[in-house]
Amino acid sequence: MEKHGPGYQPGTTVEVTDATDDDAYLEQMGYKQEFRRDFTFLGLFSLVSSELAVLPGVAGTIWYTMGYMGLIGMTWGWLVAAVMGQFLVYSLAELSSAYPTSGGLYYWAYMTASPRWRMLSCYVVAWSMIISTPLACVSITYSAAQLLVATVQVGLPDYEPASWHIYLVYLAMMFASYLVICLPTRYVSWFNIWAYFIGTIVLIIVTILLPIKADHLNSAKDIFTKGENQIAWPAGWSFCMTFLSATWTLSGYDVAAHVAEETHNAAITVPRAMVWSTWSSAFLGFVYLISLALCATDIDSLMANPLGQPVGTLMADVLGTKGGIALMTINAFTQFACGVAFFVAASRIFFAYSRDKALPFSDWLSRVSPRTQTPNNASLVVFILSAAFGVISVGSDTAFEAFFSGSTLAGQIGYILPVLGRCLYENNPEYRNGPYNLGRYSRAIRWTAVAWNAFIMPLVSL
Repeated sequence: MEKHGPGYQPGTTVEVTDATDDDAYLEQMGYKQEFRRDFTFLGLFSLVSSELAVLPGVAGTIWYTMGYMGLIGMTWGWLVAAVMGQFLVYSLAELSSAYPTSGGLYYWAYMTASPRWRMLSCYVVAWSMIISTPLACVSITYSAAQLLVATVQVGLPDYEPASWHIYLVYLAMMFASYLVICLPTRYVSWFNIWAYFIGTIVLIIVTILLPIKADHLNSAKDIFTKGENQIAWPAGWSFCMTFLSATWTLSGYDVAAHVAEETHNAAITVPRAMVWSTWSSAFLGFVYLISLALCATDIDSLMANPLGQPVGTLMADVLGTKGGIALMTINAFTQFACGVAFFVAASRIFFAYSRDKALPFSDWLSRVSPRTQTPNNASLVVFILSAAFGVISVGSDTAFEAFFSGSTLAGQIGYILPVLGRCLYENNPEYRNGPYNLGRYSRAIRWTAVAWNAFIMPLVSL
C-alpha cells in the first residue's frame, strides 16, 4: 500500500478548510475523484439504517437476549449494549470527518498509529475488513433467505425445505443485490430510502399492534425485573451474553465511510449519518423489544419452536397465520436490504484496496464504470465470492456458521484499532480534526470505546 494514496506528498498534513470542497479535500489525501457524489444526508442515513436493520436484526439475535436471560435480557441487555456501543460510533465518526475516503478504517488506522506501528495496524485492519464485511454480507443475506423459507413453511406446514432450497433463494437474493449496487449511486440511494421507510413504518406498526392483539401480557414490572437464566452458565455471564444482540445489530455503520467519495459534503454528512442512524436504531430496537417482551409469556415454547424463528412464531401466534406471513415477508425484505447495504460496503472496500495496489488484479478491480460511475468489477468479485461461500451451507451448517463467528470478531478488531491508535498516539503531528469532532470529550470517549470493545471481544468469540 502507498503511504496515503497515489498522489500524497510526504510531509503533507490534511486539514479541513472548506468541508464542502469534497474533491479538493480528497486530492489532499492523495486520491482523485472518480465517483458521482449523489448521496445526500437522507440517502446516507437510510443506507446506514438499512444496514443496521432493526426489524430483522432483533429477530435474528433474539437467541442472545430471550435465549440467555429471558425478559431482562430483551430490555436491559439491549439498552446497556446499545448505549455503550455509541462510544465507538462517536470515535469512528470523528475519524470519518478527518479522513472521508472509501478506504475508511484501514486508512484511519495508518493515519492514527505511531510511525513504528502504522504499517502493522493498517495491514491488520485491512484484512479484518476484507474478511468481515463480505462475510457479513453473506451471513445477512443467507439469514434473509432462511427467513423467507420459514415464511413459506408457516403457510405450508408440510413443506420441509432441504438446505439446497435455501441456498437457491440465497443465490437469487445475492444476484438481485449485485444488480442493485451496479446501478448509478442515486438509484442505490433511492432503494435504501424506500427500504428504510418501509421497514420503519412496519416496525412501528408491529410494535404497537402486538401488545394490543395479544391475549396475555407480562407486566411492565416483570419485563424490567424478571430474568431467568436459560443456560448452565453463571447468571452474570449469561446477562453479559445478551449484549451481543445490540452489538451485532448495531454494527456496520462504517458503510457511511466507505461511500464517502460518493457523498456530498462528506466530512460532515458521513459522521452525522453514522451517529443519527445508530441512535435512532438503538431507540427503535429498545421500544420494539419492550413490545416483544410484553407478549413473550411462554419463552420456553418460543425458543423450542420448530421454525427456528421465535419472533416469527410469536407474530403468527398473536396476529394469526396470515398476519405472521405478511410480517415475516417484510422482515425478509428488510434483511435483504441490509445485505444490499453490506454489499455496497464490501464492493467499495475491494475498490479502495485495489486502488492502493493491495489486492491481486488491482488494475482491473479498481476500474470505475464510465456509464454508472460505480466499481462494478469489484462488485462482481464480491458476488462470485459470496456465491461460493454460500455453497458451504449445503454441506454443513456448522461450518458455515463458524465462518461468521470469526468474521464478527474480525470486524471488531477492524473497528477498534484506529481508535486505539488515536488513543496511544495522542500527540500525532499529522492528525488534524475534521469539522465534526468531539472536542475536549474526545479522549474520554475514545478510551471508553476501547475498554468496552475489549470487554465485548471475548463475548463475540463465544
